[in-house]
Amino acid sequence: MYLPNQYRFSCSAKINSGTRALENLPMELDALNATRPLIIAGENSPRRGYVKKVISALKDSGMTLGVCDDIPDDPDPSLIGELVNLYRHRDHDSIVAVGAGPVVDVAKIVNIAISHDGGASLRQLEGGARIMNPLGPFILVPTAGATGYETSRYAGVRDMMFSSPFLMPDLVVIDPRMVPAVESGQMIDSAMTALTHAVEAYTSAAKNPIADVYGYAAIGFVMKHLAPVVSRPADREGRCALVNAACMAGCIISDDTRGMAHALGETVSAMFGIARGISMGIMLPYTVAYRAVNGEAFIAELLLPVAGFYEYGRTTPSLRASVAVTMMIDLVRELNETADGVMPRTLEEAGVPEYMLQDIAETAVSHGLSRFGRDDYLTVARQAWEGSPAMDR
Repeated sequence: MYLPNQYRFSCSAKINSGTRALENLPMELDALNATRPLIIAGENSPRRGYVKKVISALKDSGMTLGVCDDIPDDPDPSLIGELVNLYRHRDHDSIVAVGAGPVVDVAKIVNIAISHDGGASLRQLEGGARIMNPLGPFILVPTAGATGYETSRYAGVRDMMFSSPFLMPDLVVIDPRMVPAVESGQMIDSAMTALTHAVEAYTSAAKNPIADVYGYAAIGFVMKHLAPVVSRPADREGRCALVNAACMAGCIISDDTRGMAHALGETVSAMFGIARGISMGIMLPYTVAYRAVNGEAFIAELLLPVAGFYEYGRTTPSLRASVAVTMMIDLVRELNETADGVMPRTLEEAGVPEYMLQDIAETAVSHGLSRFGRDDYLTVARQAWEGSPAMDR
């Protein structure tokens, strides 16, 4: 295991995962000195009964609850002010976010606003390293579709973007009852986002031994469980493992660990309307192969979480990076076959025109990864379009 000369690791999130984990909510809130939580959930949560399950877990606690369960998928920033007013008017003292994606971003930003009462405005706190103190008690109950951003240091609504380790939740409650079977595209999108971020953190120059533990588990869970869950959505253990993977990946993603697959995946998603995680999943094996061929350290070690101890031990060290890339390509191929093409194997299959590859490369440069330039991105984009990783050339 790699030990850098110096490193920092910060993760405030306690993870409580397992059968009937929701029943621990009253005790956990009490430990945070919280007795009047505001539950914030998405507009699709009533249909699935998510909020009712959370309320049921708290019904005998004697706590005073508030509920806002109509957060849209594309929330307007003005909603933040409305929720802040509700929080203060009803004298709440904590937030329980139920869901994934935008609803959690909204809850995080509300927490910023109420925790800086009388201080800096939200606009003054945008960007990184401007939120310098702990925020109010914040609990996350993720549902199907969690990608990892929910537990990360990031939050954003429209043009408002924030970054701080204090945005990570105090507690994450992963309960199988909150993670029902969903359509394969949503499951693949969320899991491939988590896999990308975990792989890039695990192979980053900024890696450290504690983050490696999270990354190892997240990668292993996705590689083991994603294809079986897509094939058999009733696999409750597998669904729960994938949400755990997303939460762990979110705990270790940072500006220093986001890499080529993140930049190219975000770019392809924005330009062509392809789901972000699916775009990242297409790009991931080709970025890993390119980095391995160009001599980046730690790529060979990726085989350990990807394949497990037996495969890692019996593989010649010089071939470990290649085998890891092959296994990730095989995962994408299996998902493509199992989910009837929902997961394209290449950029060409995803409908990306070849003549747009240069535009993709030029846009990806704007993500600010100084170690990669336009030519690097163009080379990888072409390999992902053709389905030909660098180490096969």
